[in-house]
Amino acid sequence: MRLSTNLFYSQNETNISEANSRLYKLQQQLSTGKKLQQPSDDPLATTQIMKFDRVIARTEQFRENISVSERRLSYEETTVASVVTSLQRVQEIAIRGNSGAMSDNDRQILAGELDGILDHVKGLLNTQDAQGEYMFAGYRGDTEPYVLNAGGTAYEYQGDSGERFLDIGENSTIQSTDPGSAIFGDSTDNVLNQILDLKTALESGTDPSAASQGVNGWYENIVSQQAQLGSRLRVLEDQEWNLTDLQTFTESTRSLFADTDYYEAISQLSLESTALQAAYQSFGKVQQMSLFNYVG
Repeated sequence: MRLSTNLFYSQNETNISEANSRLYKLQQQLSTGKKLQQPSDDPLATTQIMKFDRVIARTEQFRENISVSERRLSYEETTVASVVTSLQRVQEIAIRGNSGAMSDNDRQILAGELDGILDHVKGLLNTQDAQGEYMFAGYRGDTEPYVLNAGGTAYEYQGDSGERFLDIGENSTIQSTDPGSAIFGDSTDNVLNQILDLKTALESGTDPSAASQGVNGWYENIVSQQAQLGSRLRVLEDQEWNLTDLQTFTESTRSLFADTDYYEAISQLSLESTALQAAYQSFGKVQQMSLFNYVG
């Protein structure tokens, strides 16, 4: 087969052009740190990278939801723990107030202490979060949940039973808020009124036994809710570790498709540079050759 001079030059120019293109691509990979400069460089790898990006974005959203839930539940747990501590003192007062050795004046002193505790617990139940929403009002975050009625005879719950849930994983959600009705009581059947009943019994000198039993019942209920809060916080902690591992693995795998392997790229750049230089030298020598060089 005979090659024309034009075809010979054309093939060599094409080879050199392609070599220059490969060299430029390697230089871009090294300067940007990205293996792919555009989707057409490797459509299959681009598809995989897009899948990894979606997984990473979803994982980051789950982790943000975990962070939000942890802040809310930790604040809630701290508040509930303070209520429990206050109720322990109320129980002590109830035991002392039920003693036959107590004088009327002694009971009045205890009732005065209960008045202070009642005000403190009311403040805890009406705690507001960093955004100014009432923590235990359910969906009615702008409404103070526990208020004393107009007659001053009972505390009434003004919130609702709304519970907020957040996604913390694929097909995994967690309850990130609790309405006060689920922990401290609804309507007028709540822990505040139980303390108020005990206070009234001590002030009036009537038998405080029923009110004391009521306080004990609410104490047990609230402690049980406190344990559930602790369980949810442990779930969040475990899930955060799982998502951290998943994100690390996904980002590492994505890097294999998307990021430049500098050792490999530098080695390839050296080979391509050497090959291109050899091609230029070879083509230059061939250009100088002519049939007249051999006629003489």
